[in-house]
Amino acid sequence: MKELNIQEKDLELVVSEKTLGSLTTNAKQIKALVEASLPNYDISNYNESNIDLAKKDKAMLNKASKALNAKRLEFEKEFMKPFSEFKEIVSDTVKLIAECSLKIDVVVKQSEQKYKDDKKNTIQKLFDDKGFTLVPFSKIFDEKWLNKTTKEKDINLDIDSMIAKIKDDIITLEAIGEDVDLLKSLYLDTLNINSTIQYANTLKANREKVKAESEKTVAPITPIQATAEPKKETVISTSHTDVYVRAFKVSGTREDIIALSEFMNSRGIKFEKIEL
Repeated sequence: MKELNIQEKDLELVVSEKTLGSLTTNAKQIKALVEASLPNYDISNYNESNIDLAKKDKAMLNKASKALNAKRLEFEKEFMKPFSEFKEIVSDTVKLIAECSLKIDVVVKQSEQKYKDDKKNTIQKLFDDKGFTLVPFSKIFDEKWLNKTTKEKDINLDIDSMIAKIKDDIITLEAIGEDVDLLKSLYLDTLNINSTIQYANTLKANREKVKAESEKTVAPITPIQATAEPKKETVISTSHTDVYVRAFKVSGTREDIIALSEFMNSRGIKFEKIEL
């Protein structure tokens, strides 16, 4: 690789000669004269009787002030010219250096990205070799593994630890005994065992509420003598025996209805509730 022509020491600014400008003027005397003369130009000295003098003095003062400031600007421009040229040269040089640095930065970042890509591929192979397929590599990947200070052996230990935890969490979910497939699917998507168990508890609580509600909510029945009114009868012929389908509207006490249900269950009679 060709050696760079510029060295850091070559860019160190050195001032070989510095002479601070010096001005010898009568500015202080002019200021002192103005301060001493102010009482002569007090507003109390002017009225309608000497209005022409007021106008004359005003014009003279404005003209003198304008000329004084113009002269200051002229001296300032001349005085600052060397520094302005120096400032412009340094500013241009800094811009040139920045442009060069940005171009080099592109190469540096490309190299850093290549290192990260290569290392990520190596980590991916570490994961694949373990034959663990419950979750994809992206689920357990940690960006800090790509740091140059993170060693491969430590990454391997991290992966083993995460796989072991996932397996233990699956066993925990299987022990719940209900909604196992749903819970496992949720967990494998989030890898959050606490939120998954919380969801399992919610499902269980909801089931218990529904069960309790269904047990206490039996359709109200008018307490009259039980009657059975045949509605319709259908005969279904089979190769062994005839099966009859008959629809009833049954009225009776709660105990009557329960007894009737138990009787039909004991006889193996299939029945279903018909909404009225």
